[in-house]
Amino acid sequence: MKRSLKKITELLYILVQKELKVRYKSSFFGYLWALANPFAFAFVYYFAFKMVMRVQMPNYSVFLLTGMFPWLWFTNSLVHATGCYRNNASLVKRVNLPRSVLPMSSIAYEMIHFCLTLPVLATFILATGGNVHVSWMWQVPLMILLQAVILYPYALILALGNVFVHDIEHLVGIGLSLLFFLTPIVYPISLVPESFSAYMSINPLASLISTWRGILLNGQLNTALFLHCMIFGAIGISLARWMFVRMAPKLGELL
Repeated sequence: MKRSLKKITELLYILVQKELKVRYKSSFFGYLWALANPFAFAFVYYFAFKMVMRVQMPNYSVFLLTGMFPWLWFTNSLVHATGCYRNNASLVKRVNLPRSVLPMSSIAYEMIHFCLTLPVLATFILATGGNVHVSWMWQVPLMILLQAVILYPYALILALGNVFVHDIEHLVGIGLSLLFFLTPIVYPISLVPESFSAYMSINPLASLISTWRGILLNGQLNTALFLHCMIFGAIGISLARWMFVRMAPKLGELL
C-alpha cells in the first residue's frame, strides 16, 4: 500500500513537472502567464457589467475575481483532463502506470496555477479596503482539497468517455461556456429571478463558488453549501469508479 502510494505520488510529481516545463520553457514572463488568463477574463467582464451595464455593487472587481479564479481552475482542469488519455496514448499503451493518475495530474497542474493567484488576490483585497481573515489558514486549504476531490471523478469520467466518443472534448468546452452564465460568477445570486432560484439551489457549482466567496470575502464557511458540494463529489466518485472498472482495461486497445 505504501509502495503504491509512493509510486503514484512520484508519478504525479513527474507529470506535473513535465507539463509546467513544457508550458513555460523559453517564456520570458514564466509563471506570470498563469495570472494573465484570469485577470484578462475578469477585466473584460468587469468592463461589460460594471462600466457598460453599470451593475450597482461595491468592490465589484473583488467580487468578480473571487468567483473567476476558482471557476478557471475548475474549467481548465476538466478541459485539460478530457484529452489526457488520447494526448498521451503512447504512454498509456507502452508504460505500466496507474491509468487513473493522468486526469489527476491535470487537476494538480491547474491547482498550482490557482494557488499562485491567491497571494495576488489577497493583495488586491487589501488594496481595495477588504480584509484577509485568519480563518483562511484552514478554510482555504480545506476548500482546495474539496474542489480537487470534486474535480477528480468528473475529470476521470470525461477522460474515459473521450476515448470512446471523441466528440466529448469539443462538447466539454461548449457545455462549460453555457454553464458559466448559469453559475453566479459575474453576478450575485441575489439578482437571480425567483423562477430560477430553485435551479440555483441544486446547482453544485453555484454552491462551490458561493462557498469560496464566503471564505475569501467574509472569512465564513457556509456548512450547508459545503455539504452540498461534498454530496456532488460523492456522486461523482461512485460514477467514476463504476466507469473506470469497466473501461480502463480497454483503453490500450482503443488508443
